[in-house]
Amino acid sequence: MARSSSSTHRRLEALALVAATVVGCASVPATVVDPGQLDEGVARLNRPLPGDLAALYRMRVAKSGGLRLAVAATDEAGRLTISEPFGSAVSLTAWQAEAPTVFFDLREGCRREVRDLAEVLGVGALPLAEATRLLGGRLPAVAGDLIEVGSDGEVVVTGLGWAAAVRLAAGPWRVVEVEERTTDGERGWRIELDDHTSSVPGRIRIVHPDGRWAELDLARLEWPNALELPDLPELPLCED
Repeated sequence: MARSSSSTHRRLEALALVAATVVGCASVPATVVDPGQLDEGVARLNRPLPGDLAALYRMRVAKSGGLRLAVAATDEAGRLTISEPFGSAVSLTAWQAEAPTVFFDLREGCRREVRDLAEVLGVGALPLAEATRLLGGRLPAVAGDLIEVGSDGEVVVTGLGWAAAVRLAAGPWRVVEVEERTTDGERGWRIELDDHTSSVPGRIRIVHPDGRWAELDLARLEWPNALELPDLPELPLCED
């Protein structure tokens, strides 16, 4: 099985051994925001990230705990790795602007193209570029996505093939919930964000309409300069 040897990948794997947690002011309870203030909140949360992002999360799903999720992302590309408690990576997801997102199933030794986090976490969710901005304390929107603030105080982000209502809180401005808007009016996926340090969420819970869920607790976050992304393994296409 091909494995990355880049220094960034080794550094992210080493972070799994660190019990450090992000220290900062805890989130205050979310309050109702005056619709007239939402333009300010959208403007603040739609800014670029402060740099490249390298983050490590403790991950739990309905049938498994003790997993780790590592994210390394630049403006144009990123990697998301899920690992078992003792260091063995089980999947790697890679994305790049204007290119297909590729999911590497390291257990099966094959790769497939994916559109969003449904294959990665087992729950329907955002495309990877938008999800990375959400993890970094911003609106889940990239260039080309439409952000609308309704007269009723609702913020809606619409991307290619998806749309979601975004609930904001102030003091400081932060995203506290993202809920899918389905075309048929049925219940969609939901992302709950809590325990913020400034606008960066320390706890994320993703819920699928059928009840499946995944929880992420932030263990480490860095904003490195000129982040070097791990090389990708050479794997054949998965057989459907």
